[in-house]
Amino acid sequence: MELIPVDYTNYKCAIEIQKKIFPHEDGTLNILASLGRDLFLKRTGLSYEDDHVKYYIAHDNDEMVGITGIYYYENIDPKSAWLAWFGVLPNKRRKHYGEQILQQTMWMARQEGFETMRLYTDAVGNAIAIKLYEKMGFVGEKYSAEQLSYDCRIYSKSLNNKKVDLWNNKMLGLSHQSELEQ
Repeated sequence: MELIPVDYTNYKCAIEIQKKIFPHEDGTLNILASLGRDLFLKRTGLSYEDDHVKYYIAHDNDEMVGITGIYYYENIDPKSAWLAWFGVLPNKRRKHYGEQILQQTMWMARQEGFETMRLYTDAVGNAIAIKLYEKMGFVGEKYSAEQLSYDCRIYSKSLNNKKVDLWNNKMLGLSHQSELEQ
């Protein structure tokens, strides 16, 4: 399993993978903005908050199997890596790729000095992924700091074997993110 950084040579593949995994969500904005915030602003006229995101295409024996990413919030949570667009292509599921991709993503986050891995997800729409998160030691909590159109949960896991600090419903700005994507 190899995680290949998304750049200008493969970003279209990353967008295609994201759309196959999440057919009802469009991560194009996120992936394009990750290539260069200033270029994104120049080309679109849209200001995009810099959350330091990096995306990776997961490959196994030269076959694309999924996507993952890491980002962080410099001002509100600089010691936590957040999981971005993590998923396995539908035809590659049930082959343990999800666990492998998530393990490598956490390893990269640990190498970059992060102490906690976090993610947010829809408790209803992503029930299968939640089983994986919980199996791998993530602790979930309901997120209700803002009005969202889904049952949001935040999952956290310590990357340094210390007791995990939960998110405790701090404001994330997810509704603003949804507005930008629309």
